[in-house]
Amino acid sequence: MSKSGVAKGNKTRQANKEMRRQRILGIARELIAAQGFEDFTISDLAAKAEVSIPTIHNLFGKKYDIFQELCGEMVVRIGEVVSQPELVDPIEAAEAFIDNLLDLYRNDEAFYRAAFVAGERTKLFEHELPAGIFNKSLDIAKQICASAVEHGYLQGNIDTDWLAEQLFGCQRLARQDWVNGYIDLSRYRTQVLVGMFMTYAADATPEFHQRLRDCIAQLIQAEQ
Repeated sequence: MSKSGVAKGNKTRQANKEMRRQRILGIARELIAAQGFEDFTISDLAAKAEVSIPTIHNLFGKKYDIFQELCGEMVVRIGEVVSQPELVDPIEAAEAFIDNLLDLYRNDEAFYRAAFVAGERTKLFEHELPAGIFNKSLDIAKQICASAVEHGYLQGNIDTDWLAEQLFGCQRLARQDWVNGYIDLSRYRTQVLVGMFMTYAADATPEFHQRLRDCIAQLIQAEQ
């Protein structure tokens, strides 16, 4: 066989292997969404995918390796949806941030819930991935606060890094409440925005402060 034929054969085998991996990853995602990470097993995955357990180990490694790969993809997707073009108005920026994030979660809510539970326990998102969800969201909050000061929405009397941490905290707490089943995605949005607008209000100019009060009132009224 010619060198070109060998190369073509190798390329085809690699493509088939990658298709097989992606199919098995999709099944793993479904199993984790249905039964949670703790009850997810390699043997269940092998049976569902109709392959042997050694095949799973050869393609992915151990259970944690599969989860790490799935969550790596998840972090990339979240990073893409939250890293939208910068908006000058901090209210619009906050709404765009949370709406884009929740649109992503709605597409596969069961999986994201299960993945966040396992990810928080293993500290996978915040500590093991340098460009993880924590850092991406915090950086966006810092950009929003710095821009708000620059364009006269905030007075700049409070350190923007501290304000940004509070903004991120509003999102993190709501996410934990949603993951644990205490709230749905609609209440998630309200909880995040009310918390973020109250944080803005601590350093808002008088005109912006009134806008924030009106927005908070509208959000609370919509929940009643």
